Amino acid sequence: MESHAHFLREQGADTATVNALCEGRLDAAGLSPQMTELMRFAEELTRTPQAVPDERIERLRQHGYNDEQIAEAVYVIGLFNFYNRVASAFGLVPEAF
Repeated sequence: MESHAHFLREQGADTATVNALCEGRLDAAGLSPQMTELMRFAEELTRTPQAVPDERIERLRQHGYNDEQIAEAVYVIGLFNFYNRVASAFGLVPEAF
């Protein structure tokens, strides 16, 4: 989580936003409704990929995402889940920032 927080700050996120995201408090992060919906999707896809309901995809569409963007989000979320699991399996320690 530390490296994610570092890069969020590098991209201009303030401390309150970074802290809220690290603590899983999406409603306190000050994100747009569109980005909050994408973050909820990312969490659900990470925790229970087999149980993501069609309604979640429809909510993304209602927030302005098209099917190509949703597919790209699935690929990116899946890829980062893969990286995190490989790093955990090998006991890799994140670089301190």
